Amino acid sequence: MLPYLQVQSCYVLGAGVATLAVDRWLGARLERASAPRLGRTMRALGTLLALALPLAGWMLLVRALDHSHTKYQFASIALGYYVAAFWWPLVTIAHAWRRPRAVALVSCGVLALAGGQYALWIEPDRIVTATHELAFAQWPRAEPLRVVHISDLQTVGECQRERDAARIVNQLAPDLIVVTGDYVAGPFFDAEPGIAAARRFFQELSKPRLGIVCVDGHCESERVRGRVFEGLDVVYLRNETVQFELGSGRRLRVFGAKTLNLGFDATSLVRRDDPGLVTLAVSHEPDVSWELEGRGVDLHLAGHTHGGQIALPFVGAPFTLSALPRHFARGLHEFGDHWLHVSAGIGMEGNHAPRIRFLCPPQIDLLLLDGGGPPKQRAEVPPKGRP
Repeated sequence: MLPYLQVQSCYVLGAGVATLAVDRWLGARLERASAPRLGRTMRALGTLLALALPLAGWMLLVRALDHSHTKYQFASIALGYYVAAFWWPLVTIAHAWRRPRAVALVSCGVLALAGGQYALWIEPDRIVTATHELAFAQWPRAEPLRVVHISDLQTVGECQRERDAARIVNQLAPDLIVVTGDYVAGPFFDAEPGIAAARRFFQELSKPRLGIVCVDGHCESERVRGRVFEGLDVVYLRNETVQFELGSGRRLRVFGAKTLNLGFDATSLVRRDDPGLVTLAVSHEPDVSWELEGRGVDLHLAGHTHGGQIALPFVGAPFTLSALPRHFARGLHEFGDHWLHVSAGIGMEGNHAPRIRFLCPPQIDLLLLDGGGPPKQRAEVPPKGRP
């Protein structure tokens, strides 16, 4: 069994024990105090609330005290998910099945169970692709440069999704592949399966003519990243710049940044208004866009948010782990004097978090960069907030 599955098995069992214990304790009292029909409804709602409220309160407390301790928040999310998407629906359906006038309860249980299993087994493997076209005034018009942007591989062990992702990237025939961080998702008491899976993903990529550019992330240590990249033909940038001569009067400067907590430094990135030069900044966090203002960046590629990983109808992503407004969680946006593209990622949080996605499938982005466009007009810069 994968180390990740060992950790999640503990959360599944813990959620089951808590659900059954609360249900039995609450049910015995409510059944004596109310009519049978009301008792079943109150028992179901009471069990859910009795488990959900403490978990939500714990998450808010951790966030208020130290928002950097995301592992405690993810542990709460894991317990809450296994309660709401597995144990509570099963218990509710068992109590209400074949009972008169219990259709509503059975329906709620079935919908919760179906939604939870969809998020766990179907959505994470439903890889989609998106194409974005940008034309820069500095470049003459010619054949567009094909840049594939992927992020947040976050492997826990080899799986079909990563093999499918590598195949899709190769089919897009990129000139350049950019990977914006987070390669192994743990758990790190035994990271070997995740390291092996991340290495295999890179080995299955066809080498594009300009290569593969990578930056660091938050998920794994530098030692683990070193194990992933060892012997691989990738360009790993840490506050460093590489430049490509593309021909036809075009040059591409790529600046790869460390994450903000690992020593981000853009002092070497100075504005160069050279004809034919486009500057691409690459970082893990989209929040770096605030630090890139005025440095001559034309396009910033980032990941980190997973698009929220969970999106709710009419609400969007409740959590993005970014200080940017929620609509910046994925896609192409104007940000001050440059463009910002945020990848929804290929993988998901691992270790303490359940590997789920809902209304936010894994995504691979193809950016077609051409010339002959109008000069970039300055757009609004959102105020800084708290992730």
